[in-house]
Amino acid sequence: TPGASSLLLESIVTYDRRSYAEFVSQNIIAPNANEDDGGWWMDLENNADNNGQSSSSSSTNSNESSTFQFCSTQASILLSRSALHRSLQLTPSFQGKSLHCIGVACTSFLVGKLLPPPDKGEGDVGGRNGRKSRAYIACSTLREGTLVWEVELDDNKCSEVEGSSTTGRRLRSQEESVVSNLILLLMMRYREQQLDKPLDRIGGDDFNRLLSQILDRDGDAIAEKRIGHLANDSVDINNGEGGGKSAALGASQIINGGANVVAVLPVPSESNEKEQEQPLKASRMETLFSDNNIPFPRDVLVVPGSFNPPHRGHVALANAAVSALRRLRKKDLEEENNGNDAIISSRPYSRYSSLSTVSSASASSSSSILKNLWDTVDQQSDEQYDPTVLYEMSVTNADKPPLDPSEVERRVNVFTSLPSSEMPKDWAVILTNAPLFSQKTSILDDLISDNGDGSFGSENQGSGRKMSFVLGTDTMVRIINPKYYGNSRENMLAALVDMKEKGVHFIVGGRLEQGSENRSRFVNGEEEVKSLPLSVQEMFTLLTEEEFRLDISSTELRKRMEHE
Repeated sequence: TPGASSLLLESIVTYDRRSYAEFVSQNIIAPNANEDDGGWWMDLENNADNNGQSSSSSSTNSNESSTFQFCSTQASILLSRSALHRSLQLTPSFQGKSLHCIGVACTSFLVGKLLPPPDKGEGDVGGRNGRKSRAYIACSTLREGTLVWEVELDDNKCSEVEGSSTTGRRLRSQEESVVSNLILLLMMRYREQQLDKPLDRIGGDDFNRLLSQILDRDGDAIAEKRIGHLANDSVDINNGEGGGKSAALGASQIINGGANVVAVLPVPSESNEKEQEQPLKASRMETLFSDNNIPFPRDVLVVPGSFNPPHRGHVALANAAVSALRRLRKKDLEEENNGNDAIISSRPYSRYSSLSTVSSASASSSSSILKNLWDTVDQQSDEQYDPTVLYEMSVTNADKPPLDPSEVERRVNVFTSLPSSEMPKDWAVILTNAPLFSQKTSILDDLISDNGDGSFGSENQGSGRKMSFVLGTDTMVRIINPKYYGNSRENMLAALVDMKEKGVHFIVGGRLEQGSENRSRFVNGEEEVKSLPLSVQEMFTLLTEEEFRLDISSTELRKRMEHE
């Protein structure tokens, strides 16, 4: 289909039961028993139905409640969520994972009339009379949850179609066409309900008209179920607001102890999405995920700050860090390619995949071919996707009361007023309960390594870098100042080594410093970093004056805003 390559990531027919079982087992993520985000999984277990039965199970296992039904609501939900998680594995960008990935699944039991052989008259071919055709269609996204249609097709020998009599039930090919059209209609409806302002063209009377054109027999029936997903178990998909919440509610969740990290994403309006502007202009900021539900990408950039207010200096520093991280990734790849065969054969195929490489016993030619394949894929991904930028704001403070949620929302919403053409291509805001750097690194280390979507891969992969904090010189100097570690250089170095083991890196932007005789000079912490051991110096990338220097003061901006 023309244009499908820009939308479709993967299409799989799990026709055999073992194929279905392996695909679901490899891709589904069931919450741990001690996690409080497992409402959707409990709903799935409690709502396991036996209505959609295959031909074998209906005759032999209909009374066995423990028998898994491969044609059922439960089966379609499992398959849809597995497809969603698979799409997360295939999507490098954070916004893509969070806002645009969708898993679509259908399990069906179609027993429509088959055409008899030419030498035989009308009859019950295959013993299909009296058996209803059923289909269970599910769509899942991180943002909205799962919407399921349970469909039962007419099995009468004579049905009314627009006032005329149609003899016999549908042919098998006709039933397949009905189910295919329902899948497309459900995806269209789901899409409309994700927009900033849902449109009427796929809702209300128009939607009912399309649905009645597909299900045009008296005996056709359809029911709808909604099951929350992860952070949004109580989402009503028809509320016109999407699954999102305000930044204030996300801040309250942190203050009340409900989460350590909350992700707030820029949500574009429908008109902006049509224009395909890159990056898209955000119409609002929505709190979508928290803690383990956040689909963190690998090797992420974290820009901490109070953002009072967010300004172009923050954006410029982030963009400079994106360029710096690109250079670091290129350097990492060159070092890997120049390494010995043992290193190359032991690392995963791809920096974006969790797949294991071929064993060392495999033929070197085979390993070389696969390596070339994945290097090409990775290079194209690097060219297409910029590193993710997360603007991190701690809602809590080490020695002050937490920020008021309304103040958090005010600051976060300012991001939408910044020029979209200057924003990083892939960005979001994360609210945290981590005023100290040691807390930030510990929380993010747990979340990134445990996100489960395969996007980070092996802990020994490449440089081992998980997160790069983007700082100004003054903040960086405080981080390596023994004063903040009990006046102990040993404690300071031990803390830095601990951060390094967690995959922490620092990218530092400089500033002008007023020197003697009213002369200014550019400083970026180079002298202070040189005093550290070489193994610790490797944690720091210092941006030159040519790479970044933008003299904007948040204090001056606040004063200017107060006067306006």
